[in-house]
Amino acid sequence: MKVSTHVRIPKAAELIADVIRKQIVSGALAENMLLPSEAELIEQFGVSRPTLREAIRLLESESLVRVQRGAKGGTRICLPSDQAAGRSLGFLLQFKGATLAEVMEARAFIEPPLAGLLARRATQEDIAALEAHLDLEQRLLGDFGNFGLATAEFHHLIVERAGNVALSVVVSMLDDIFLKHVARFVGRARKDQFELNERALANHRALVDRIVARDPSGAEQSWLKHINEATQIIVAELDGPTVLDLYY
Repeated sequence: MKVSTHVRIPKAAELIADVIRKQIVSGALAENMLLPSEAELIEQFGVSRPTLREAIRLLESESLVRVQRGAKGGTRICLPSDQAAGRSLGFLLQFKGATLAEVMEARAFIEPPLAGLLARRATQEDIAALEAHLDLEQRLLGDFGNFGLATAEFHHLIVERAGNVALSVVVSMLDDIFLKHVARFVGRARKDQFELNERALANHRALVDRIVARDPSGAEQSWLKHINEATQIIVAELDGPTVLDLYY
């Protein structure tokens, strides 16, 4: 069988975008910094105006730059963000037809081990942050919309404080979808919503107790139980929507 030896050569615009992208990641280009003028960049890279503009469009599509028009305009640097990555993942999951249940299942695989990791690693600062968040949730119990957002933030806090950057980014990419289902769920104004909020808060307290006790296994099991309970309630209430249904 003949093996293709064709190698795709990157376009000039892609090479320029790659140079600028690396400068952003390395910190050579800081957030809100203006790129040189179009004329300067054309001279620097030795390319045509259309090629340079294509490179800028590539970076803009990745949310790494924003183009401002007018006398005080220009191309400013934006730092990579979890939100931008989350939107891209959301679009991909929409295209693939992923369901809300599948997104929740993914979180059930990722979050409980991180809760166990946090039980092993938690500092006093981490514990103080978790307990302060529980106090916030207690105050918001009857404010259904804001309580829902606070519970979503608690998930993010657990993952962030666990200290695994790679997995924290993965979960953050799912947060946009997670927040959308929280907003839709609490917006249904169930008659038992206050009781459900109390149960969620109790589950959050149980997790923090396991973290304070330095009980990784208990923390992992506690958080898995909570996510599974939440998944059953929310998916049943929303009738198993696809990710596409959450966005439109």
